[in-house]
Amino acid sequence: MKLYDVAVIGGGPVGSHVAYKLAEVGHGVVVLEQNERVGERVCCSGIISKECVNSFDIDDHVILRWVSSARLFSPSGKSIRLYREEAQACIVDRPAFDVAMADRAREKGAEYVLNSSVRNIKIEDDRIRVEVAQ
Repeated sequence: MKLYDVAVIGGGPVGSHVAYKLAEVGHGVVVLEQNERVGERVCCSGIISKECVNSFDIDDHVILRWVSSARLFSPSGKSIRLYREEAQACIVDRPAFDVAMADRAREKGAEYVLNSSVRNIKIEDDRIRVEVAQ
């Protein structure tokens, strides 16, 4: 059993970003990901705001296209189109985005344990124990 300063549950973009930031400042970080690979079984869209792209320094190679408009549909079938001259968001390749974020965290020293589903978390006097089913 190895001891870490931090255990991050989930290797999606947020978990990988947290792992990156913590590893960058010297913490021992493990990321526990239930899937066999990072970027597998993505559960949300790949639409990201321009602010998010800039704040998180998202790699250009995962951006599929920039968008400046959207069409919103109501349950009745009516729609409205929103448009700006300048791009407001981008569409990313979600699996590639997840992998890029994980690679960034790994470069700073975060370790990923794949195919590991967290079963229980126990708070003890001097540590927190994470039980994983592999």
